[in-house]
Amino acid sequence: MSVTDVAGVGLPDQDAYWAAVLDGDEQAAYAVATDCLARGVPLPTVLDGLVAGSQARVGDLWEANGFTVAQEHAATAVSEAVVARLAPLAAEPGGPRVLVACAEREWHALPALVVTHTLRAAGLRAEFVGASASRDQVVARILDTGPRLVLLSASVASSLPRVRRQVEAVRGTGTPVVVGGRAFGGDPVRAQRLGATACAATPADVLRMIGTLPHHVPAAAPLRGAAAQEARSISAIADEVVRDVLAAPTVTAALGNHDGSPDDWTTVLSTFVPHVVDCVVGALLVEDPGVVSGERAWLEEVVAHRHGDPRAVDAVWVALAARLREYPGAARVLS
Repeated sequence: MSVTDVAGVGLPDQDAYWAAVLDGDEQAAYAVATDCLARGVPLPTVLDGLVAGSQARVGDLWEANGFTVAQEHAATAVSEAVVARLAPLAAEPGGPRVLVACAEREWHALPALVVTHTLRAAGLRAEFVGASASRDQVVARILDTGPRLVLLSASVASSLPRVRRQVEAVRGTGTPVVVGGRAFGGDPVRAQRLGATACAATPADVLRMIGTLPHHVPAAAPLRGAAAQEARSISAIADEVVRDVLAAPTVTAALGNHDGSPDDWTTVLSTFVPHVVDCVVGALLVEDPGVVSGERAWLEEVVAHRHGDPRAVDAVWVALAARLREYPGAARVLS
């Protein structure tokens, strides 16, 4: 979930904020943000134009091999600290209560934090449950606070299977659940197939729809059919599948010897094999092969930018298809 089209915000302070992020200077970044506020720029515009805009550049630079993992983490930490310091400046909320949480194993917390405080600035009682929020955590907060709705944020497509499990848990309490984030690719059909009440691309979408959502929803209907059954079976053996793919002779030959550096292309590719397996599960659940093809295209770009062997991604896909050959649905999404 993002606030607006960042490129359309056009804040003149974006370069100054970006320079502070590059320097790892939290105080300077915070000063740029508060100067905007002092000039009358609304808090949501500051959060989107500076924080979200900067974070998009961080992601693009990492993908293009312009940032190391350490630089990415340092830059993200600056913006997270700025958001935490800006949070008390939001309007005192008095409207409906909303819980915001990231999917389990989803550690991209900054988009959800920006959404939370944008909603607070609009007058909602929005609470961020946390990154990688477990189903038990989310349900406990629902029972404690009785929110009008729960927002689930997922930035990576490999989170889709865990979004489904959280949707089931939230709907089990009768609470409407709205999903958003890059994992949905702007396609509300993915959200619908996971059982979400609605899909929101921006906080403005949430504000528009909150009055139209039902106050109580039934438990999520079970996902039936061959694809869903395959998804459950593959999910149960996911760790084993990952080990077998990484041990496949063609994959070990393609990856070769490496020093284990987090920025080496072989480390990046091998680290993302579990994500690819989860993307296959997610593609089966939402009945959309684009989940997997999109992940492949992205990995090919990442490897290419790191001057890696272009055959390595092919080797991973071939090994995974061979390992999952007993699953016709998986074979289709992998092809």
